[in-house]
Amino acid sequence: MKEVLGVDVGGVIIDRVNDGTDTSFFGRNFLLTTAVADVFDVLKQLNERFDKIVLVSKCGQSTQDRTRQWLAHHNFYDRTGIAEADVHFCRERREKAPICQRLGVTHFIDDRLEVLGYLETVSNLYLFQPIETEVKRFSRFLPRVKRMNSWQEVLRDLTTT
Repeated sequence: MKEVLGVDVGGVIIDRVNDGTDTSFFGRNFLLTTAVADVFDVLKQLNERFDKIVLVSKCGQSTQDRTRQWLAHHNFYDRTGIAEADVHFCRERREKAPICQRLGVTHFIDDRLEVLGYLETVSNLYLFQPIETEVKRFSRFLPRVKRMNSWQEVLRDLTTT
């Protein structure tokens, strides 16, 4: 069976640690927003393990444009081996589910438990550095997910299964 890894962008690739600072992704200096630690190296390694890696992000048009610029600015495609054509956007969190189904996603990493709750066709769900208030709101989905605190932890889990 073909294995496809789906990855969210905000809070999973682009770090939330910058929120509220002058390098916030939503500020003027958004290209300076840092990546989550180890994300480029781990995605490059996982690209050898999976048949395909796709990015699926929920955002509005302006954030979509900024995301594409940020990925290009940080040489994301060259550093990870993920194709620019494998970046997908939607406007609502629940819309990630049909995208994942269409793309045959078997594993998905997101920082939003709500999103993972919609992904009924994805058998391996990973909750990455979540916001605890959001986890409490959607705790009914916790039995279906594995919590991950770092990209190194993701790498260990996905290369031993």
